[in-house]
Amino acid sequence: MMKRIKSIFILGLICVLGVTVSCENVDFGDLNENPNGATKGNPSSLMANAMINYATATGRDYLIRPTLYVQYQSQVTYTTEMRYSETPSSWYTYYVGSLEGLHEVIQYASNPDNQGATLNAQGAPENQIGVAMLMQAEIVKRLADTYGSVPFSDALVGVDNLTPAYDSQEDVYTSLFTMVKEARDMMDDSKKGPTGDIIYGGDVAKWQQYANSLLLQMSLQLSDRYPDPSGFAATEFNEALSDAHGVIETVGAEAWFTYEDVSGFRNPWFANRTRDYFLSAEFVDALQGDDTEYNPTSNMTPDARLSVYSKDAELEGVPYGYRDESGAGKNQMSTKNYWNPTSSLPMMTAAYTYLNRAEAAALDWTEEDAEMMLKTGIMIDYESLDYHHGTSISEDAEAYADARVADAGTVGLLQVIREEKWVTLFAEGFDAWAEWRRTETPALMPATDFINGGEIPARYNYPSEESSLNNASYSEGVSRLTPAEDNNTSRTWWDVD
Repeated sequence: MMKRIKSIFILGLICVLGVTVSCENVDFGDLNENPNGATKGNPSSLMANAMINYATATGRDYLIRPTLYVQYQSQVTYTTEMRYSETPSSWYTYYVGSLEGLHEVIQYASNPDNQGATLNAQGAPENQIGVAMLMQAEIVKRLADTYGSVPFSDALVGVDNLTPAYDSQEDVYTSLFTMVKEARDMMDDSKKGPTGDIIYGGDVAKWQQYANSLLLQMSLQLSDRYPDPSGFAATEFNEALSDAHGVIETVGAEAWFTYEDVSGFRNPWFANRTRDYFLSAEFVDALQGDDTEYNPTSNMTPDARLSVYSKDAELEGVPYGYRDESGAGKNQMSTKNYWNPTSSLPMMTAAYTYLNRAEAAALDWTEEDAEMMLKTGIMIDYESLDYHHGTSISEDAEAYADARVADAGTVGLLQVIREEKWVTLFAEGFDAWAEWRRTETPALMPATDFINGGEIPARYNYPSEESSLNNASYSEGVSRLTPAEDNNTSRTWWDVD
């Protein structure tokens, strides 16, 4: 008590004297604000950071699990993911690391108060918005394909809504079709592209081709829901294919991530232990064209792409799905072309686009020549690998492509097209997994020492915090699964059994 009285007395004395100190209220401003920090948003930085976070997302949930589920690789040390462990999977990097930043780009570039020379120096506002929307579509599609129902229309508003509703997978896809077309059509390739674009360097025309190629992919993902040649999926496919902006048809128009050996922008495979993962016997035997129990495809012709994918194309792979497997002396993913800090990775390729066109033609959705699309897709994939990895396999492309077209005459065109997608999408695990769940091609067998009941996973389990912090929305999302259980074997809306 005495200390308090003394303090009051001293303060009062100082105020009375008023000689050198004034007791008037002084506004020091917001002491939580950094006076040296940026006072306005920077769309270029936000866009680049969002793209980088997406391109470098690594670890088991963000990179490796899908490559195990489609049996590109086998685990040889810690085998639980390969054997389908039922564990929650995080989506934090997608929402916080990428989608929020892209949302900020759209909000900033759309605000009339920010229009002017400073904003235009970073790219025409409509081009900044369009590219940000296309990247959002790319990421949200992955989320919906991976989990099922996900926060979308109610998300990305920060503290204003900490418990966003889950949009159904059907509603997400419907929204994405609208979103991608809106983004494509608002962009103007006669104006400056966004300076924060690390994928196409601000080339707006290539983003418009990417948009149409993404629409082809999205349409085919719904082929089991809308199989009819006059139905919704086929109609969307044909509209995108005939759009004046075109689709990706050349290696130069492909969307790739090009990495640097600097902290924060290394190839995501580089952060993982190579000795824990080997190419599977199933994948190696398929590309070697071996007539063995492991080969899940119809291919019996050596595929030169194995020399690009593998550390040593002469070595065998590790049989998939066993609890204990040493893997000693077996085949690993190429440490030069993939498991390297500066190795490039694809986001959308011409090969995938041609193979989608081949499948659509085989489904009678279009009048294109399915065999020609298949052959072109294979050959341009060889060309793309040579271009991006400095290999020289293109001289073998035509002979292999002709052999696969011949195989189609025996086992069926759709089967060969879908098998070739599996090979082509080697570096795009999430897309490969989505394709396999839709088509169940190639004929992969579940892990022998399974954990989950013996089915190749159909989805990721929701993040653990969702059931406790956003339970109403989480429960609604689970209710839309078949069966309505948060398991990795429950099927999502487009995954028709």
